[in-house]
Amino acid sequence: MGELNYLIIGLVVGWLVLGLGGVVFHQVRRWWRRRQYGAPIDRSLLLMEYGRKLTSAKDMDTMVQILTEELPRKLQVERAELLLPDSHQLVPAGSGEVSLPINHSVVRLVASAGDAQRGDRNRLKELIRQGRTDLSWIKTWVPLMRGAGLRGMWLLGQRAENSSFAPEDLRWLTAIAREAAAVLEAIRFAEQERFAASEMRELYRQMVKTRELERGRISRELHDGVLQDLSAVTRDLKALETQASVQGATFSDLADLSGETIRVLRAICNDLRPPLLQQDLGSALKTMVVEMDNRSPAPIHIEITAQTEDLSLPDEAALAIFRITQEAVNNAIQHADASEIAVRLTVYPDRLRLTVTDDGRGISGIVDSARFVTQGHYGLAGMRERATMIGGKLDVQTAVDYGTVVIFELSR
Repeated sequence: MGELNYLIIGLVVGWLVLGLGGVVFHQVRRWWRRRQYGAPIDRSLLLMEYGRKLTSAKDMDTMVQILTEELPRKLQVERAELLLPDSHQLVPAGSGEVSLPINHSVVRLVASAGDAQRGDRNRLKELIRQGRTDLSWIKTWVPLMRGAGLRGMWLLGQRAENSSFAPEDLRWLTAIAREAAAVLEAIRFAEQERFAASEMRELYRQMVKTRELERGRISRELHDGVLQDLSAVTRDLKALETQASVQGATFSDLADLSGETIRVLRAICNDLRPPLLQQDLGSALKTMVVEMDNRSPAPIHIEITAQTEDLSLPDEAALAIFRITQEAVNNAIQHADASEIAVRLTVYPDRLRLTVTDDGRGISGIVDSARFVTQGHYGLAGMRERATMIGGKLDVQTAVDYGTVVIFELSR
């Protein structure tokens, strides 16, 4: 019985010693890790928070700020830089100072590993020591990898209290960097798209400007040259009208034909470059509507609610609004099969609003410029480009059998 008691007491003491030893071990381990790696990082919380911030970044500046300022501050890192590829170099994004060739030995070693690497370990430490002295501040190298491709390099300096990142922290940094690489690729693609769109818009602007200048030149040449000559011929024919006839065709008939030719040429000149635009937009629009009404199967009405001084716009804006109206009315005449077309121009304190309304057949399907361009119809795309060129917005509202409304607005 006594031996059994001793055995039980021995087991209890053993378990107590083992438990106490485990507690001491964990405390010592925690102390050692804290001294080696600093305060523990709440990786799951930071991954969720900054993963969301990275994916919502809309431009490069936001992403650079997250990786070189916000996140390093959370990680208690004294200095951080982001390098991005430019030709055959990794150059600093933002206010960084370090730049490296993409084929630099350290870059190749870190990229080939594909994971975050501490700068004081093994081969990487030797390469840094043998190379440039301006890299000595970098304690952690984090590659931004997209598949096997290097999209950038995230450089992190010393942490607070001279601590280092733990192995699990390095895995977490790798995950953050891969997400950043995916976002970086998306941002660059979006920037390329915006640049291409901006370039196309500028080319269109130049094309429109060149075309309008050419129209003005042709209009002036017709007016100052051919029209003047025809006017002189008409006067001479009228002077000779009472004197003779030639081969059955009287001078009166020739004078009438010449007069009709002059009328047609004047109409062409006015269409090429509306002269009334030099005075005010309202008069030019009214004149255009009257002329189009004469050849339209449906009556066209115009209503302008604005003072003359309110329509004093820059030449580019006035011409764009005139052409948008002209195109919208032409489309209604040719395609709407409408019984009535109405043009309304209203100037509010904060904006100018133009509407061209018809009660025709409407447009089926989505009103998309690209859809009509593929069918060989460029009117809507042209109107929208003209609107964008002067900072306006163009919208089309339509319903089958209920007609179409083209709405243009320009902030004042």
